[in-house]
Amino acid sequence: MLKNEDFICNDLQKDIEIISDSFNQFKNLSIYSIGKIIGVNPFIMGPHLGTATLAKKMYAYTNLEYLTKKLSGNNISIKTIRLQENGNPKESMSFEHIDFQKVAEEQWEDSFIRNKFKKTTFVFIVFELRNGVLYYRGIKSWKMSDLTLELHVKSFWSHLHNRLLEGVTLTPVQQKNKIIIENNLPSTKDNQVMHTRPKAADGNDKVALPDNQLITKHCYWLNASFIREIVSDLPSLNVVNSVENSVSQLSSNEFQLIKIARQKPIYTIEEFYNFIKEILPQFNLFQITESFLTELGLKIHPPYVFDKKYKNIKDYFNVTVLNQAYFAISDEAIFQTEYFKRYLKNLEKSLSIVKVDDSSYITKTKMESAGLKKRVLESYQLAVLKATEKQGYFTYNSLRKNGFSHDIQEYGFDSIFYESLLNQLPYLKSLRLFDITFFKKSNRKLKPEQFFMYIFEQEQQSSLKLSRLRDVIEEHFSQPISYDSLEKVLLKYDKKPYYSKDLERLFVDKHQYFNYL
Repeated sequence: MLKNEDFICNDLQKDIEIISDSFNQFKNLSIYSIGKIIGVNPFIMGPHLGTATLAKKMYAYTNLEYLTKKLSGNNISIKTIRLQENGNPKESMSFEHIDFQKVAEEQWEDSFIRNKFKKTTFVFIVFELRNGVLYYRGIKSWKMSDLTLELHVKSFWSHLHNRLLEGVTLTPVQQKNKIIIENNLPSTKDNQVMHTRPKAADGNDKVALPDNQLITKHCYWLNASFIREIVSDLPSLNVVNSVENSVSQLSSNEFQLIKIARQKPIYTIEEFYNFIKEILPQFNLFQITESFLTELGLKIHPPYVFDKKYKNIKDYFNVTVLNQAYFAISDEAIFQTEYFKRYLKNLEKSLSIVKVDDSSYITKTKMESAGLKKRVLESYQLAVLKATEKQGYFTYNSLRKNGFSHDIQEYGFDSIFYESLLNQLPYLKSLRLFDITFFKKSNRKLKPEQFFMYIFEQEQQSSLKLSRLRDVIEEHFSQPISYDSLEKVLLKYDKKPYYSKDLERLFVDKHQYFNYL
């Protein structure tokens, strides 16, 4: 039951109550029962059901998607919680990735985390496990109290802030068959409310600390014990009857038809469902169950269904990608998913593949056979870092023009190969402008506006004619650019910098423009 807290304005409170009232139809129902109502098979979301995905489907079914978008623009954050049978959350709750450089520089009063919890009201959609089945329990709106914020969260922030200023201790520890890196950032033992913890694609997904050590990406987390306290006053589950994922089974003849027709080792779930429907028009989405896939010799790992001879989905992709000398992304549906795109990025970060054009990669299989081992690729990266230590922005071409060379360049790859290697360095950030990739040593994402301000600083000017600006960029970075591509970028700015199309001139800001007039 929602409380009419005074921290939410009346209109927003009404909007939240609309969601709560609309979701009452799902209260005490299992995810399978909810799925049958809204037309979603929870099983195809995977064995570790993403409750956020199910909640989005529930919004859509109740025609509340417009409302959730409205709320998200008003400092309202909607998140799901999954409670275990003992009432404890399955895990702590993660928030944004930590910008370590920013935390080291900020003060508590204007810190990101203080502003986050000072301004945000949360709407928690709560699911709970009962006898191995997940049920919808209810909705709770909550905002952190000033006491909790200024006592516990401030203590957490101070701990993190001071650690970053003093230098984080990173300690390699042997754990079973691998080495993990422990650190002394705030943990659950240090604070009743919050802690930091890694949240990254894999061990190669790292960022730089203020002292230039590399660390796996971390997020802010609310402790699971604290989350339990927040939702403890929700009405308990009242499960009466719940028809679970019992569905009609296919006949042996129907299974045989599917087995004969199946030609591919992997499908997206959508592809697989459509494939079955072509063979058995009466086939129902809810007939895709674990036993159904097992009978066909298949496994599921959303968004894929694949042959059980593969240990996991990464095993399949490793065979598909890394066993080749070169891998080109085709238009097959399995290669267009966000999962596969993340998989490729992880391979790039580990230097297992390197781009040779916009959609093709050379793999470590080919590179190693040609003598290009990982240590050679890393030596190139380190050599570039050393050569550009005191530089601002640079390009691959300007690097070579300034006299940089490395043995790896003798392999004669196009610039995209070398740029791809540099893009994997946490110490460097890249910026794509006018179809050119610019690099700069930074802990933060580069912005186009900063690039143009850098040009002004180099020229010691407050304004530049378009033709001169183009010449300066070409001189500095050894990259030809067209007037059209340059102007197309400049027309996006109306404050800082400011471009006058009539004068064909770029100014540091509007003030300089008016002075010029």
